[in-house]
Amino acid sequence: MATKIAYVDKDNCTSCNQCADNLPKYFQMDDNDTSETHIGGETINNAAIPEEDWKIVQKEMDECPGECIQWKK
Repeated sequence: MATKIAYVDKDNCTSCNQCADNLPKYFQMDDNDTSETHIGGETINNAAIPEEDWKIVQKEMDECPGECIQWKK
C-alpha cells in the first residue's frame, strides 16, 4: 500500500482548529493550540497517510487558512 507523508508547519498554523475538527483521525491541537499530525493519538509530525485517505487529507490542505499542512517531498 502506497503512503504519503503529511506534516504541519506550525509557524504558519492559525490555530483555527479546522483540520482537527474535520479530520481528527490525523490532526489534533497541541498544548500551544497549533495543529499537529497524529496516528492513533500518538503525535507524529510526519504522519504516513494511506492512499485511501489522500483525498480527504488533500481537502484539508486545500482548505487550511494558514496553508500550513503539506505533503513531504
